[in-house]
Amino acid sequence: MTAPLLEIRGVSKRFTKRLDVAGKIAQRLGSKIREETVHAVDAVDLSIAPGEVLGLVGESGCGKSTLGRVVAGIHGASDGQVLYDGKDIAALTGAEKRAATLAIQMIFQDPFASLNPRMRVEDIIGEAPRVHGLVSASDASNYVDEVMSKVGLDPSLKRRYPHQFSGGQRQRIGIARALAVKPKFLVCDEAIAALDVSIQAQVINLFMDLREELGLTYLFISHDLSVVEHIADRVAIMYLGRIVESAPTEALFAAPKHPYTKALLAEAPRLDQRKRDFAPIEGEIPSPLDPPPGCHFNPRCPLARADCREARQMLETISPGRAVACHHWTET
Repeated sequence: MTAPLLEIRGVSKRFTKRLDVAGKIAQRLGSKIREETVHAVDAVDLSIAPGEVLGLVGESGCGKSTLGRVVAGIHGASDGQVLYDGKDIAALTGAEKRAATLAIQMIFQDPFASLNPRMRVEDIIGEAPRVHGLVSASDASNYVDEVMSKVGLDPSLKRRYPHQFSGGQRQRIGIARALAVKPKFLVCDEAIAALDVSIQAQVINLFMDLREELGLTYLFISHDLSVVEHIADRVAIMYLGRIVESAPTEALFAAPKHPYTKALLAEAPRLDQRKRDFAPIEGEIPSPLDPPPGCHFNPRCPLARADCREARQMLETISPGRAVACHHWTET
């Protein structure tokens, strides 16, 4: 088997809100106030092969964007390792650290908020390649033209500011900025969610064309199952910070195994089921401040038993390339 380009081993990310002086005084006086810890990502294991598109799917607040930011190096992991090309990124130094950092880039959901409104597009795209010595100052302008053309933007517009572009064009600027440092791995965090449907199709096609042309590998984060079904080779389903199922795209959509995956796919809108009544997943997603013991899905799961509330089921390989974290998946 091909060695993974990127591997995530037991990665967790927690955010703790420390008590201020008033809070500490109140605590000493007997108040029940305490530090709050958000368990955003909880012991996640994933591997992504070179050239693969892994779709990461889950409800809002499940931790997918946080995991993407950990992979991209924006957040440091509280526990675990992120390995690029077999090497732990956190343990690298010098030129190796710089190369791994540049090799993994992120494309954000909001194409306007992620671009500096006071910088011209030429500088937004060209700054990082100049700073890292990938292109000389004299060649920077031509290099920006080349990158803009690659993502379908007119190079003659490079002196404009982000607000002078449409939403789809701004997202292409974000993609061009990421591509400018010649990465091998892109984290796409809801990269088309803020765009009109017609523009979404264009950007998806651009992603696929760039994948073929540049040999890119993607972690494609989305809540849109139809988009993931179209673009991903493999899908990982996330719930409250944990991966509950992963499988090749076709196999997962044809026969989901985890109760949460099954519920998600059952309620996805389909043209051949127009008369079907909508029945949302019962209950609300628990708070990441105080996740339930055992399987995090147990308060909403129709198959939940005592063992589900007592012990966490780790991902178990049930067939080649397929894993599920459920004590009773055979009953789904």
